[in-house]
Amino acid sequence: MESTSAHKVLDILLLFNTSQPELTVDEISQQSQIPISTVYRYIRVLSDKGFLEKSGTKSYRLGLRFVELNRVAGGSNRDLRLIALPSMKRIADQIIETVSLMRLFNKYAICIESIEGRHVVRVIIEQGRLQPLHTGASSKVLLAWLDENEWDSYLQVPLQSITENTIINVDEYKKQLRQTREQGYATSDGEIDDGGRAIAVPLFDGKGKILAALSVEGPSFRMTDDIMADYLDLLLTEAETIRQQLA
Repeated sequence: MESTSAHKVLDILLLFNTSQPELTVDEISQQSQIPISTVYRYIRVLSDKGFLEKSGTKSYRLGLRFVELNRVAGGSNRDLRLIALPSMKRIADQIIETVSLMRLFNKYAICIESIEGRHVVRVIIEQGRLQPLHTGASSKVLLAWLDENEWDSYLQVPLQSITENTIINVDEYKKQLRQTREQGYATSDGEIDDGGRAIAVPLFDGKGKILAALSVEGPSFRMTDDIMADYLDLLLTEAETIRQQLA
């Protein structure tokens, strides 16, 4: 399958989430901007392989193949999640905002654990959520500590705009990655969700290799610069606690 075709197939799969667990062919075509005839062809392949299944007469949903893949992914991430979860709970108890743990997954950042904030107005990061690696504080952290020669292989050029604040200039994004590495953390302001801000720090193993990003997300009217500075201290403290347990 050609690279462009593979990207289109992934784009289709990423349309399914808890907000829209079932989609018709027309909806898939409209949201992905892929012609209906092409959507039908991809759906046929995905259905044959168990990644999609019919729901009713017109809709499709994710298939049972994802249950198997989830077991594999869950197993590989289980130890890190178990070690990080107490720290995440301590952070969440103190600040009442959403706390998430994200790792690299191909050309995306994937949420492997999340504790939802308890405010009425909050940012929701669902476990299993995928986000492009040019968006969000966690993505910056996950890329920043890789070798710079690897960055281009992860970034999906041209960078696509998700909001008005999404960084779509590759050179500017690489500048932010270098800044992230120098200062030891990353922030984002409305790059994925309008009105949302985040701050993230790296989690390293005992050899100093980047494993994951630990982050706090919340609405911008609460996530002021002063508040985020306080959250940074808390994140760094818990990140060190996790590192010591991983060593």
